[in-house]
Amino acid sequence: MSLSDKYIKVGELTEILGVSRSTIYKWVNADVFPKPVHFGRADKNSTVRWVQNEVEQWLAERPREKIDE
Repeated sequence: MSLSDKYIKVGELTEILGVSRSTIYKWVNADVFPKPVHFGRADKNSTVRWVQNEVEQWLAERPREKIDE
């Protein structure tokens, strides 16, 4: 991670991935999604963001299957 990394808010992730906030946090807790960066103390009042490059890498590594309709 470097200072040039871009950060994504959880609300942006819900739009990009089409899932709820709780799903994102479940994935984080299950170690199947990148961990967020906490700015400040890691408690409920801290600012939380995800590193865009880590999310993009996670997406690129997901299995893809085309469903014929």
